[in-house]
Amino acid sequence: MRTTAFSSGATIFEEGEKSQEAYRILSGKVEITIQGKDKPIILAQLGPGDIFGEMAMVDERPRSATARTVENTECEVMSPTDFHDAIMSQPHRLLPYLSTFFERLRTVNDRLHLEMKLRAESRAATLANGRQTIVPPAPHRQQPIEKTRNENPMETATAEPLQGVKRARIQPSTPLCASRTSAGGDPVVISKFPFRIGRATTEDKNSSTIFSANDYPLDDVEPYQVSRSHCSIEREGDNYFVRDRGSTLGTVVNGTAIGVNYATLTVDLKKGENSILVGSHRTPFKFRIDLD
Repeated sequence: MRTTAFSSGATIFEEGEKSQEAYRILSGKVEITIQGKDKPIILAQLGPGDIFGEMAMVDERPRSATARTVENTECEVMSPTDFHDAIMSQPHRLLPYLSTFFERLRTVNDRLHLEMKLRAESRAATLANGRQTIVPPAPHRQQPIEKTRNENPMETATAEPLQGVKRARIQPSTPLCASRTSAGGDPVVISKFPFRIGRATTEDKNSSTIFSANDYPLDDVEPYQVSRSHCSIEREGDNYFVRDRGSTLGTVVNGTAIGVNYATLTVDLKKGENSILVGSHRTPFKFRIDLD
Protein backbone atom coordinates (compact mmCIF):
# COMPACT_ATOMS: atom_id res chain seq x y z
CA MET A 1 0.00 0.00 0.00
CA ARG A 2 1.12 3.52 -0.70
CA THR A 3 0.15 6.94 0.58
CA THR A 4 -0.74 9.69 -1.90
CA ALA A 5 -1.30 13.41 -1.33
CA PHE A 6 -3.87 15.29 -3.41
CA SER A 7 -4.23 19.05 -3.63
CA SER A 8 -7.60 20.74 -3.08
CA GLY A 9 -9.88 20.31 -6.09
CA ALA A 10 -7.99 17.30 -7.46
CA THR A 11 -9.92 14.51 -9.20
CA ILE A 12 -8.98 11.13 -7.73
CA PHE A 13 -11.07 9.19 -10.25
CA GLU A 14 -13.90 10.01 -12.61
CA GLU A 15 -17.28 8.44 -13.36
CA GLY A 16 -16.80 5.91 -16.17
CA GLU A 17 -13.06 5.52 -15.56
CA LYS A 18 -11.52 2.06 -15.38
CA SER A 19 -9.37 1.68 -12.27
CA GLN A 20 -9.32 -0.73 -9.34
CA GLU A 21 -7.81 1.04 -6.33
CA ALA A 22 -9.61 1.65 -3.05
CA TYR A 23 -8.85 4.71 -0.91
CA ARG A 24 -8.88 5.42 2.83
CA ILE A 25 -8.78 9.09 3.83
CA LEU A 26 -5.98 9.87 6.28
CA SER A 27 -6.59 13.62 6.31
CA GLY A 28 -8.69 16.07 4.35
CA LYS A 29 -12.11 15.77 2.71
CA VAL A 30 -13.48 14.11 -0.44
CA GLU A 31 -16.80 14.56 -2.26
CA ILE A 32 -18.39 11.72 -4.22
CA THR A 33 -20.60 12.91 -7.09
CA ILE A 34 -22.42 11.71 -10.17
CA GLN A 35 -23.15 13.88 -13.16
CA GLY A 36 -26.70 15.26 -13.12
CA LYS A 37 -28.59 16.95 -15.93
CA ASP A 38 -27.32 20.42 -15.12
CA LYS A 39 -24.63 19.93 -12.48
CA PRO A 40 -22.87 17.25 -10.43
CA ILE A 41 -25.01 15.67 -7.70
CA ILE A 42 -23.27 15.22 -4.35
CA LEU A 43 -23.78 11.72 -2.97
CA ALA A 44 -21.30 11.70 -0.11
CA GLN A 45 -18.92 14.01 1.73
CA LEU A 46 -16.21 11.93 3.37
CA GLY A 47 -13.55 12.66 5.97
CA PRO A 48 -10.65 10.97 7.80
CA GLY A 49 -11.13 7.22 8.24
CA ASP A 50 -13.72 6.90 5.45
CA ILE A 51 -13.14 4.51 2.57
CA PHE A 52 -14.32 4.90 -1.01
CA GLY A 53 -13.86 3.18 -4.36
CA GLU A 54 -13.60 -0.25 -2.74
CA MET A 55 -16.07 -2.02 -5.04
CA ALA A 56 -13.78 -1.49 -8.03
CA MET A 57 -11.47 -4.12 -6.52
CA VAL A 58 -14.33 -6.62 -6.61
CA ASP A 59 -16.43 -6.12 -9.74
CA GLU A 60 -13.84 -4.60 -12.15
CA ARG A 61 -16.51 -2.31 -13.59
CA PRO A 62 -15.98 1.33 -14.61
CA ARG A 63 -16.31 3.84 -11.79
CA SER A 64 -19.94 4.76 -11.20
CA ALA A 65 -19.12 8.08 -9.52
CA THR A 66 -16.44 10.77 -9.38
CA ALA A 67 -14.21 11.36 -6.34
CA ARG A 68 -12.81 14.87 -5.92
CA THR A 69 -10.98 16.51 -3.02
CA VAL A 70 -12.51 19.50 -1.23
CA GLU A 71 -9.26 20.44 0.53
CA ASN A 72 -5.69 19.16 0.62
CA THR A 73 -6.12 15.45 1.25
CA GLU A 74 -3.91 12.46 1.98
CA CYS A 75 -5.13 8.94 1.22
CA GLU A 76 -3.95 5.39 1.71
CA VAL A 77 -4.26 3.67 -1.66
CA MET A 78 -4.95 -0.07 -1.85
CA SER A 79 -4.79 -2.12 -5.05
CA PRO A 80 -6.20 -5.67 -5.42
CA THR A 81 -2.63 -6.96 -5.06
CA ASP A 82 -2.17 -4.96 -1.87
CA PHE A 83 -5.41 -6.40 -0.51
CA HIS A 84 -4.26 -9.96 -1.22
CA ASP A 85 -0.84 -9.36 0.34
CA ALA A 86 -2.41 -7.80 3.45
CA ILE A 87 -4.60 -10.88 3.95
CA MET A 88 -1.46 -12.99 4.13
CA SER A 89 0.84 -10.69 6.11
CA GLN A 90 -1.04 -7.76 7.74
CA PRO A 91 -4.71 -8.76 8.18
CA HIS A 92 -5.28 -6.08 10.86
CA ARG A 93 -4.86 -3.40 8.18
CA LEU A 94 -7.93 -4.74 6.39
CA LEU A 95 -10.35 -4.14 9.28
CA PRO A 96 -11.65 -0.75 8.06
CA TYR A 97 -11.99 -2.07 4.51
CA LEU A 98 -13.90 -5.14 5.67
CA SER A 99 -16.18 -2.91 7.75
CA THR A 100 -17.01 -0.94 4.58
CA PHE A 101 -17.68 -4.16 2.64
CA PHE A 102 -19.98 -5.38 5.42
CA GLU A 103 -21.86 -2.07 5.42
CA ARG A 104 -22.50 -2.45 1.70
CA LEU A 105 -23.57 -6.07 2.17
CA ARG A 106 -26.06 -5.03 4.88
CA THR A 107 -27.52 -2.38 2.58
CA VAL A 108 -28.01 -4.79 -0.30
CA ASN A 109 -29.45 -7.46 2.01
CA ASP A 110 -31.92 -5.01 3.57
CA ARG A 111 -33.15 -3.86 0.18
CA LEU A 112 -33.58 -7.44 -1.01
CA HIS A 113 -35.47 -8.36 2.17
CA LEU A 114 -37.80 -5.39 1.84
CA GLU A 115 -38.35 -5.95 -1.87
CA MET A 116 -39.28 -9.60 -1.29
CA LYS A 117 -41.65 -8.58 1.50
CA LEU A 118 -43.40 -5.96 -0.64
CA ARG A 119 -43.68 -8.37 -3.57
CA ALA A 120 -45.21 -11.03 -1.33
CA GLU A 121 -47.72 -8.53 0.05
CA SER A 122 -48.58 -7.40 -3.47
CA ARG A 123 -49.19 -10.97 -4.63
CA ALA A 124 -51.31 -11.72 -1.55
CA ALA A 125 -53.42 -8.63 -2.18
CA THR A 126 -53.83 -9.57 -5.84
CA LEU A 127 -54.95 -13.10 -4.99
CA ALA A 128 -57.35 -11.78 -2.34
CA ASN A 129 -58.96 -9.62 -5.00
CA GLY A 130 -59.32 -12.61 -7.30
CA ARG A 131 -56.95 -11.26 -9.92
CA GLN A 132 -53.50 -12.69 -10.51
CA THR A 133 -51.16 -10.25 -12.16
CA ILE A 134 -47.45 -10.30 -12.82
CA VAL A 135 -45.43 -8.04 -10.57
CA PRO A 136 -42.68 -6.40 -12.66
CA PRO A 137 -39.15 -6.69 -11.32
CA ALA A 138 -37.80 -3.66 -9.53
CA PRO A 139 -34.78 -1.95 -11.10
CA HIS A 140 -31.41 -2.94 -9.73
CA ARG A 141 -30.03 -0.67 -7.04
CA GLN A 142 -26.53 -0.07 -5.80
CA GLN A 143 -25.50 1.57 -2.55
CA PRO A 144 -26.22 5.34 -2.50
CA ILE A 145 -22.60 6.16 -3.12
CA GLU A 146 -22.97 4.50 -6.51
CA LYS A 147 -26.50 5.41 -7.68
CA THR A 148 -29.19 7.88 -6.77
CA ARG A 149 -31.94 6.53 -4.53
CA ASN A 150 -34.75 7.89 -6.74
CA GLU A 151 -34.63 4.72 -8.86
CA ASN A 152 -35.78 2.49 -6.01
CA PRO A 153 -39.56 1.96 -5.65
CA MET A 154 -39.01 0.77 -2.08
CA GLU A 155 -37.83 4.21 -0.99
CA THR A 156 -39.73 7.42 -0.48
CA ALA A 157 -40.04 9.91 -3.30
CA THR A 158 -37.44 12.64 -3.16
CA ALA A 159 -38.73 15.87 -1.64
CA GLU A 160 -38.16 19.31 -3.11
CA PRO A 161 -34.46 20.27 -2.91
CA LEU A 162 -33.58 22.14 0.27
CA GLN A 163 -31.97 25.23 -1.20
CA GLY A 164 -29.71 27.24 1.05
CA VAL A 165 -28.91 24.64 3.70
CA LYS A 166 -25.49 25.58 5.06
CA ARG A 167 -25.32 23.46 8.19
CA ALA A 168 -26.70 20.23 9.60
CA ARG A 169 -26.64 19.50 13.34
CA ILE A 170 -27.82 16.74 15.64
CA GLN A 171 -28.60 17.24 19.34
CA PRO A 172 -30.17 15.10 22.10
CA SER A 173 -33.73 16.10 22.97
CA THR A 174 -33.75 14.82 26.56
CA PRO A 175 -31.29 14.79 29.50
CA LEU A 176 -31.32 10.97 29.53
CA CYS A 177 -30.44 10.84 25.86
CA ALA A 178 -27.69 13.43 26.37
CA SER A 179 -26.13 11.27 29.09
CA ARG A 180 -25.79 8.38 26.62
CA THR A 181 -23.74 10.30 24.01
CA SER A 182 -20.07 11.23 24.07
CA ALA A 183 -20.92 14.87 23.28
CA GLY A 184 -23.39 15.17 26.15
CA GLY A 185 -26.16 17.63 25.37
CA ASP A 186 -24.10 19.73 22.97
CA PRO A 187 -25.12 19.87 19.31
CA VAL A 188 -22.79 18.11 16.87
CA VAL A 189 -22.24 19.64 13.45
CA ILE A 190 -22.56 16.99 10.75
CA SER A 191 -19.59 17.64 8.48
CA LYS A 192 -19.63 14.34 6.57
CA PHE A 193 -22.25 12.27 4.78
CA PRO A 194 -23.23 9.56 5.39
CA PHE A 195 -23.20 10.28 9.13
CA ARG A 196 -23.65 6.88 10.78
CA ILE A 197 -25.43 6.34 14.10
CA GLY A 198 -25.34 3.10 16.08
CA ARG A 199 -24.78 1.37 19.40
CA ALA A 200 -21.35 1.77 20.97
CA THR A 201 -19.52 -1.51 21.48
CA THR A 202 -16.31 -2.53 23.23
CA GLU A 203 -14.65 -2.68 19.83
CA ASP A 204 -15.72 0.89 19.04
CA LYS A 205 -13.96 2.14 22.17
CA ASN A 206 -10.78 0.08 22.01
CA SER A 207 -10.05 -0.87 18.40
CA SER A 208 -11.37 -1.12 14.87
CA THR A 209 -14.30 -3.45 14.26
CA ILE A 210 -15.51 -5.03 11.05
CA PHE A 211 -19.09 -5.32 12.24
CA SER A 212 -20.01 -1.67 12.64
CA ALA A 213 -18.66 1.78 11.85
CA ASN A 214 -20.32 4.75 13.54
CA ASP A 215 -19.67 8.47 13.61
CA TYR A 216 -22.10 8.95 16.51
CA PRO A 217 -22.01 5.93 18.88
CA LEU A 218 -24.74 5.67 21.53
CA ASP A 219 -24.32 3.94 24.90
CA ASP A 220 -27.32 1.62 25.13
CA VAL A 221 -28.05 -1.13 27.64
CA GLU A 222 -30.16 -4.27 27.42
CA PRO A 223 -32.85 -4.64 26.26
CA TYR A 224 -31.31 -2.74 23.38
CA GLN A 225 -33.18 -0.09 21.43
CA VAL A 226 -30.15 0.80 19.31
CA SER A 227 -28.57 -1.64 16.85
CA ARG A 228 -24.82 -1.67 16.21
CA SER A 229 -25.46 -0.31 12.72
CA HIS A 230 -28.70 1.59 13.18
CA CYS A 231 -29.26 4.52 10.84
CA SER A 232 -27.47 7.26 8.94
CA ILE A 233 -28.04 10.86 7.93
CA GLU A 234 -27.25 11.23 4.24
CA ARG A 235 -27.17 13.78 1.48
CA GLU A 236 -28.01 13.48 -2.21
CA GLY A 237 -27.52 16.75 -4.04
CA ASP A 238 -29.64 19.33 -2.20
CA ASN A 239 -31.75 16.65 -0.49
CA TYR A 240 -31.06 15.38 3.02
CA PHE A 241 -32.58 12.17 4.39
CA VAL A 242 -32.31 9.48 7.05
CA ARG A 243 -31.66 5.86 6.07
CA ASP A 244 -32.29 2.90 8.36
CA ARG A 245 -29.26 0.60 8.14
CA GLY A 246 -31.15 -2.61 8.91
CA SER A 247 -31.81 -1.98 12.59
CA THR A 248 -33.87 -4.42 14.65
CA LEU A 249 -36.53 -1.94 15.85
CA GLY A 250 -36.40 0.65 13.08
CA THR A 251 -36.10 4.44 13.14
CA VAL A 252 -38.80 7.09 13.47
CA VAL A 253 -38.26 10.40 11.65
CA ASN A 254 -40.80 13.20 12.03
CA GLY A 255 -43.37 10.56 13.01
CA THR A 256 -42.65 8.23 10.08
CA ALA A 257 -41.26 4.77 10.87
CA ILE A 258 -38.63 3.36 8.49
CA GLY A 259 -36.72 0.10 8.38
CA VAL A 260 -36.89 -3.44 7.03
CA ASN A 261 -40.16 -4.05 8.91
CA TYR A 262 -41.83 -1.04 7.30
CA ALA A 263 -42.60 0.07 3.75
CA THR A 264 -39.47 2.14 3.23
CA LEU A 265 -35.83 2.40 4.27
CA THR A 266 -35.52 6.19 3.96
CA VAL A 267 -37.40 9.38 4.71
CA ASP A 268 -36.56 12.94 3.69
CA LEU A 269 -35.65 15.67 6.14
CA LYS A 270 -37.18 19.14 5.99
CA LYS A 271 -35.45 22.47 6.41
CA GLY A 272 -35.41 23.60 10.03
CA GLU A 273 -36.08 21.26 12.95
CA ASN A 274 -36.60 17.50 12.54
CA SER A 275 -37.14 14.79 15.16
CA ILE A 276 -35.57 11.34 15.10
CA LEU A 277 -36.14 8.38 17.43
CA VAL A 278 -33.36 5.80 17.26
CA GLY A 279 -35.37 2.67 17.99
CA SER A 280 -39.07 2.24 18.68
CA HIS A 281 -41.48 4.88 19.99
CA ARG A 282 -40.41 3.86 23.52
CA THR A 283 -36.72 4.55 22.96
CA PRO A 284 -34.90 7.00 25.25
CA PHE A 285 -32.73 8.00 22.27
CA LYS A 286 -34.57 11.04 21.01
CA PHE A 287 -32.79 13.67 18.94
CA ARG A 288 -33.42 16.75 16.86
CA ILE A 289 -31.76 17.36 13.53
CA ASP A 290 -31.53 20.97 12.43
CA LEU A 291 -30.95 21.95 8.80
CA ASP A 292 -30.28 25.66 8.58
